Amino acid sequence: MRGRISRTARYALENPSAIREIMTVVTDYKLHPEKYPRKLLYLGGGWPQDPAPEVVREEFLKLGGDKELFREACRYGPTRGEPEFMESVTVYEREIFGRKVATEEVIVGLGSTELTAAFMLATLDSGSEVILTRPGYLNYERQILVETLMSAKIKRWDIIKDREFAPNTDELQDLITSDTRLIILTAPGNPDGQIFSEETLEAVSDIAEDKGVWVMVDVAYRAFCFEKEPKYYSRPRRENEIWMCSLSKELRILGWRLAYALADPELINAVVTVEQARTLCPSRPAQMIVSRIIGDKDKLKVIKDFYDRGKKRYAEVGLKTYNALKEEIPNIYPLKPMGGFYVFFDASNYSPSSRKVCNDLLNKWQVALAPGLDFGMEGWIRLSFAPVIETPEVVFEAIQRMKEYFKSLK
Repeated sequence: MRGRISRTARYALENPSAIREIMTVVTDYKLHPEKYPRKLLYLGGGWPQDPAPEVVREEFLKLGGDKELFREACRYGPTRGEPEFMESVTVYEREIFGRKVATEEVIVGLGSTELTAAFMLATLDSGSEVILTRPGYLNYERQILVETLMSAKIKRWDIIKDREFAPNTDELQDLITSDTRLIILTAPGNPDGQIFSEETLEAVSDIAEDKGVWVMVDVAYRAFCFEKEPKYYSRPRRENEIWMCSLSKELRILGWRLAYALADPELINAVVTVEQARTLCPSRPAQMIVSRIIGDKDKLKVIKDFYDRGKKRYAEVGLKTYNALKEEIPNIYPLKPMGGFYVFFDASNYSPSSRKVCNDLLNKWQVALAPGLDFGMEGWIRLSFAPVIETPEVVFEAIQRMKEYFKSLK
């Protein structure tokens, strides 16, 4: 007799990540391109394809070339993170974002996905409520339910209304109860590419502080703001705030799984004890390499220049994508991106099912997009231009295929 699987595992099986499902088709295309009538145009995933700065590769090679350093990197490290790396974070935050941070506020993790889950375990109990935005990053809901064994409750704060980004903090306040423990925001947003105003974020923190609620601010895309960065990137962390900072996209090292969070020291101590039972320690080689980059002021000048050039490049492709969608395909109402990798648009005038639209485009037209349903907004679609940032012509070829598809529906 086969053993039983848990209710949590059944939920995960019944609700797989849409992005991971798309990757199955991408993998099949790479192995058997002859099965498909057209070249696959992948605009589904949110990861940059431009290479990491050369200084990252140089430091990687130095570690591998030094036998003593390599030997040290292979050993276990502290659960909270390498002291050298945490100190380098304070330099990085100050020199790149203008934020003063103390090492007591820093904890390191195996990427922001893993570290976010650890904070969920440290802040949530059975029956606790979490408020997510609608739309919002697709993995948050799955993480909350998996990490709490299906026992937490999720509420949604609508931040897009009448096809415009319009978060109303009064509505957020009405959602909070005595069971609310955590509010999660992203800025710039995934999937919408929008950025909360300074007034809105301060109002959220004020409300949460008054109610004794944690606010997690996920800034995975903060190095990709298309206009002026909001001041809250540089102001001191408020007591009830958790800032989730991923180096994956900033340094283009997604496979290294390296992130850090800024939070209340007492909360960090709780997360450390949780991590002792989950991960033991974050990746030591990655910390050793990156600390030699982000803790060095001269190397940070190179990084800052890399970020500045990257912002311009992503902004140019993002805005051209937005304009092409708006001009080529009527009645889809794309949101103008303020940062990040995405253009989010409403296809409900053509079909009420975002999954059907994405499946049709993938299977019949070989254009891979992500359904809005997985981000909490049925009828909407997410287009990611990050995978083709070095070949932006692919986006416009995809939009022409999309144009023909939507025309066929009418």
